[in-house]
Amino acid sequence: MSSSEIPVLPPPPTVEELNKTFGVLLIGFIFAVTLYGLTFFQTYIYYSRFPSDSRLSKYTIGLIWAVDTATTTLLSHTLYYYLITSFMAPFDTLNITKTFISENALAAFGIFLTQCFYASRIYSINGENPVLPTLAAVLATANLALGIASSAEISDQPLFYNFVNHTIKVLTGVQYGLSTLCDLIIVGALFYYLQRERFPGLKVAQGWYEYVAVCFINRGTCFTLLQFVSLVLFVAAPTQQVWILFHFVTSKAYINSLLLMLNFRNVHRGKGVEEEASMNLHDLKSGRTSSGHGTRGETSRSVQFGVVDTESKGAAMTIGLDTIRSGTAMDDDVSDKHIGTGSNHSVIDIQ
Repeated sequence: MSSSEIPVLPPPPTVEELNKTFGVLLIGFIFAVTLYGLTFFQTYIYYSRFPSDSRLSKYTIGLIWAVDTATTTLLSHTLYYYLITSFMAPFDTLNITKTFISENALAAFGIFLTQCFYASRIYSINGENPVLPTLAAVLATANLALGIASSAEISDQPLFYNFVNHTIKVLTGVQYGLSTLCDLIIVGALFYYLQRERFPGLKVAQGWYEYVAVCFINRGTCFTLLQFVSLVLFVAAPTQQVWILFHFVTSKAYINSLLLMLNFRNVHRGKGVEEEASMNLHDLKSGRTSSGHGTRGETSRSVQFGVVDTESKGAAMTIGLDTIRSGTAMDDDVSDKHIGTGSNHSVIDIQ
């Protein structure tokens, strides 16, 4: 073979180029997979603790889990194609994958489901006033439509490194902006309505973990901040890949916030008791009525691994975060028929 017939290989990418492209994608994928692990675990907890929740809630959570599983699978294929299959190809010659396009549309659908769930939550705590929930639902629907339109436009772009044209920049920028606005409505409404003045039986967070869980995650502050950062990065540098890192993570932050909000509830006869009614449930069991701030110190939190009825043939193990009345050995997930009877229960608490 003559020297003229020897193929000329492209120069290897520099470390800086790798950090800005494949490095960013890999970091985003690692965070996304970690959050998916939390999604899987929290979904298991939800179905284990709340078997008697409404069918709509259970079907919605199942659909959200399926969407998150699909987006994680699509991300895995995308990273495998870029980092393994096309390992030697320069970044500016890589085609945009169909899996990346599909993940973008499915992520928008997952965010839509979560925002609609939060909208229904607002409806249940604001006296069934439809104004704010309807506004949040309309914005969530607009976000979904824009996400699908953006994905369709991305599918027409041949290369990955410069797929953000003017149309995509407008569609995605407006989508992120409206999504941030919807999130602000959700967070503001939850913080405004979920007050002890409105609900004397509201569960009170105790300890730094519960404050973080309630204020930063359950109320939606976490995904609102991530969505806002995604918006800023995309508008400021749409041709860079940094915003994709936050795109991978944000949709999973929505889903985990929703699941933690549901799993943080007390459980009574297999049904979740919303936090604004949790203390009232304890007071009813003890024959007292809640008196606002007077119930603050009457409960203690613990993580409970297993409530096993040793006399029942259907004994089962559950894992959950429960609110247990100090001075008693029973939790809300033990049905009322066991209270005051001689049933033998084994309870292991980590205080």
